[in-house]
Amino acid sequence: MATDTITTLSEFLRQSGAKYRVFDMGRRVVKLSPDEFFNFEHGNEPYPYPFKKSALFGLVFWNEKQADNRYVWFLNLPLDEQGLLIQAARDEFLVMVLDRVGECMLASDNGEKIEGALKDSPYAFKPREDRMAAFNAQVTHNLSLKPSAYFDDVNAYFSGETTFDNWQSLGMQGFADFAARMDNAETLSLIESIPFLPVPPFMILTTFLENVDVDLSLVEIFCQRVHNELQEKQPNIEHIAACLRAVSNSSATGLVLQMVRQVLSHSCSQNIELLATISGRLWQSLEQQELCHLFVEQLAQNNGGQAAFSQLLADLMFMPNMRTHVMAALRSTNRSAELSKAVGVMFGG
Repeated sequence: MATDTITTLSEFLRQSGAKYRVFDMGRRVVKLSPDEFFNFEHGNEPYPYPFKKSALFGLVFWNEKQADNRYVWFLNLPLDEQGLLIQAARDEFLVMVLDRVGECMLASDNGEKIEGALKDSPYAFKPREDRMAAFNAQVTHNLSLKPSAYFDDVNAYFSGETTFDNWQSLGMQGFADFAARMDNAETLSLIESIPFLPVPPFMILTTFLENVDVDLSLVEIFCQRVHNELQEKQPNIEHIAACLRAVSNSSATGLVLQMVRQVLSHSCSQNIELLATISGRLWQSLEQQELCHLFVEQLAQNNGGQAAFSQLLADLMFMPNMRTHVMAALRSTNRSAELSKAVGVMFGG
C-alpha cells in the first residue's frame, strides 16, 4: 500500500475502523488528549512528556463491534532536538505495520496477527511492572470497565477493614486501580489511613498517585508530612521524594508549589534523588522564576557531582517551554560561584 495515503498512526487506526486511546508511559501514566496526539503526530507541537529524547506511549485500540477484543501496543518513537516527532521514524514504523497487518487491520479479526505486528520492531518496548499496572488501571477506568480482582482487597485495606500490618498479600494492580478510581469516599479513607501505613504500602501507593489528580485534602496531608520530615536532623530523602511524586499531577498547584519551595529551601534538596524527582515529575513548578533559581543553585551543589548537574539540566531543558526559564536562571546576575562554575563546565566555558 502507498504510504502517502496514510501519514499518521491515528489515520491508520481510523481507516482500520478502530477506536483508540493513547497514554504517556514516560514521565507518568496519563491519557493524552486527541489534540495533543494529533499535534504531536503532525509535527505541530513537541511531545508533552518527553523521556530520554523519546515519546513513550501506550496505545489501546479495538473494533467497536467487538469491544471485548482490545489490543495494546507500547511504542517508543524518537524526537528531534525540539522535541518534535522524527517523521522518518514514524514513516518507517507505518510501513512495517502496513506490511505485517495490512490496511484493514481489524477486518480480518486476526488477533494473533495484530498482537504480533510489533515483533522485533525497534519502536516497541516493554514497560516495567509498575507502569504496566498503572496503564491497566488507567485504561479500565477510562473505558468504564471493571477494575482487577485485586481492587477490593486494597480498597478494604485503606478503608480500615483489615489491620495496616496485613499488606503483604495485596497485589500491585490493586494499588494502581485504587489510585485511578478514588472518589470522595476513597479519599477520605486514605486521609485517615496514611498516618498508620507501614513504609512498603505507603511507597507503593505514592508510585501510583503520581498518575492521578490528587485531591487538595490529600495534598495537604503530604505537604504536612514533608514539613515534618524537614524538621528532622536527617530528613528521610526517600519519604520526601515519595510525597513529591504523589502530588506531582495534582491540580492543587498552590500547595504543590509550596511543597517544592519548602524542599528546595532546605539543604537536603542537594540530594540528586530529590532534584531528579522535582525536574522529572514537577518540572512545571520550575516555571516559577524563584523556584527555578533555587533549583539550579541546589543542583550546582548536588551530591552526584558535575555529571549529574549536566545530565539533569539537559533533561529539564528538553521539556516543552522549560529552556527559556532554565537559561534565565543560569544567567542570573545573583548566581553563586558554584553555579557559575558548573555552568561553565557544562557549556565548555
